[in-house]
Formats: sequence, structure tokens, C-alpha cells
Amino acid sequence: MDLRTFCEKDAAGAKQLILSILAHEYPFDKSAYSDSDLEKIGEVYQGERNSFFVIEEDGVIVGTVGVKEDSKDSALLRRLFVDSRYRKRGYGTALLKKALEFCRSKSYKTILFNGTGRMIDAMNLCKKIGFREVEQLEISGFKIHRLTLQL
Repeated sequence: MDLRTFCEKDAAGAKQLILSILAHEYPFDKSAYSDSDLEKIGEVYQGERNSFFVIEEDGVIVGTVGVKEDSKDSALLRRLFVDSRYRKRGYGTALLKKALEFCRSKSYKTILFNGTGRMIDAMNLCKKIGFREVEQLEISGFKIHRLTLQL
């Protein structure tokens, strides 16, 4: 497993992984989320307080997570995805820990994660490492769960 910061050579693989998972596992959730960041991951997640991490296995991107500044004290955790063939191996936990390590290094105090009701595995993983659900919102007919973690 190669867990590292995103570089441009990862762009096509990261986009393909995320779109494939969205299409197969969340086909009805499209209207709840924009995918515009996937066209320019390097740009969207650049800057001192943003980052994007990937896991590569045998030359293929099999996991992703992004950190995006929300405010001076808070960051959004985004694009937490692991290829279904690589789940239950600790990859999601490794991605989360890497993202939280980055957030601590940038002095964020709060991390936010939003997921639809179908993103049970991702939400459970977040809760396992200390996130707690603070809000549920209805957006475009979807229930969005907002989870936070205080650092």
C-alpha cells in the first residue's frame, strides 16, 4: 500500500475510482453532490491548508480522501472512498488518520464530514475514530448527515 499526497499523475485514477463508486453504490445520490472538483483535483485541493491523499496498490488508485479549508478553525473531509475490493483492510482508517494528521499540522480545531444516508460505512468509520453526528439536513430529497470531530 502506497499512501501519499496526490500528484497530477494520480488525477485520472482518482477521478475514475470516485465516479465508479458513485455510479455503482450511490446512483440516486448524484443530485446531492457536485463532482466538479474531480476535473481539477490538483487545483481544488491546492494551497497550504488543503490536501488530497491517495492510496495506490499495484499501480492503481484504490483509495482517496480530501481536506478542504472551511474556515480558519475548521476543515471539510471530502471524497473518502476505497475501492470495494480493498475494503476491510484498514485503508479507510489509514486515509482518515493521514487526513487528521494533516489537519492537526494546520491547526484546525474541527473537522466536518457530510454523508448521505447510504454512506453508512464511511460514517461508521468516522464515528469509530471519534466523529459524532451533530445534524441531519434534507437537501434535494436526501438526508445529509453532518459529523464533526474536535481536534
